[in-house]
Amino acid sequence: MSCGKSFLSGAVLLLLSLTVGACKSKEVKVASDELPDLNKQTRAYVTVENTRVRTGPGEQFKAIGEIKRNAKVHVVGRDGDWLLIVSKKGNAPGFIEMASAQPGEGEEPESDAPKAEGRYETLVETQVRSGPGLHYPVVAKIPKGIKLNVVDEEAGWLKVESKQGRKPGYVEASLARSASER
Repeated sequence: MSCGKSFLSGAVLLLLSLTVGACKSKEVKVASDELPDLNKQTRAYVTVENTRVRTGPGEQFKAIGEIKRNAKVHVVGRDGDWLLIVSKKGNAPGFIEMASAQPGEGEEPESDAPKAEGRYETLVETQVRSGPGLHYPVVAKIPKGIKLNVVDEEAGWLKVESKQGRKPGYVEASLARSASER
């Protein structure tokens, strides 16, 4: 696991630190009543294709298993386009691609992004990509505070229209906020 910036909740990050191993070799002691109940955070998903379980959120991480199509998985968090899953059978937690699973019956898709279309503003300097994911090429860089016209949302990415008539691009949803939230 890299020591880089992560968009996982503190509870999930703590789970990874305790289970997979932290970037620092210090031992972390936490009172059991301070730990979150992961059963309350778990969401049921079903795989839509055979998928590999990886030690981290990306293809560069080691594959530690494979899950067959139509298998139920227990999701506790998300990092970009990757879902963090835990095993009810005692296997190590791991990551699967978000595109390889969908929410189970009665579950809502895991997303921090607003579903509404409209005007948004970038929170930091932002890369616009040609598709909804980090594996798509960067087509533009835009500075903090730029207004965006959002026309759709897909897997945690905002689809934005260009004022110059170029093809639509995608901005990671966590890097922009609705202009009405001001």
